[in-house]
Amino acid sequence: MLSKWICTGLIVTSFGWISGCEMPSTPMDLIKSPSSEMNVQGEDFNAILRNLLPDGARLLASDHGQGKKGNDIAFGDVDGDGIDEAMVVYEENAAKDKILKAALLKKHNEEWQVIWDTKGFGNGLEFAGLTDVTKDGQPEIILGWSLGAGENGLDIYEWRNNSLKLWTTEWYQGHLDLDKIIHNK
Repeated sequence: MLSKWICTGLIVTSFGWISGCEMPSTPMDLIKSPSSEMNVQGEDFNAILRNLLPDGARLLASDHGQGKKGNDIAFGDVDGDGIDEAMVVYEENAAKDKILKAALLKKHNEEWQVIWDTKGFGNGLEFAGLTDVTKDGQPEIILGWSLGAGENGLDIYEWRNNSLKLWTTEWYQGHLDLDKIIHNK
């Protein structure tokens, strides 16, 4: 009886191997290094960010942000000059405390520069994106911060007088309903 089970197991395994089937991947096999984020000009943005952000900074991506899941760089014309800026959210490790930050980068004389940054709050990123919430034709920076226990804080920044200014701060629970917040303004 035991030899029948062994023989059956060998036949099934051999058939799977011959037909191209294989054992499922382990979690370690599925972990891959992040691919380089390329902008529309084909630049390697990860290399650019390594030079512009503090040593040890780690980009954060939101599962609830815009674009593809895990996208950690948002491009859009925030200042209305016809050229896209790049917005990133990152974690900076200062001693033992992690500091959440967002930054806006602009290309000037063929080099990217940080033209604005702000400190985040809470313990993580819930939402990040560029959306025209003020309906003026230019996207605003939308940052949702996880505060814990299902509580979140939202900051919306708009371009005014050649700089980003805080347009509103709101509190929300659960998943962000941006339309609801905008309609209540």
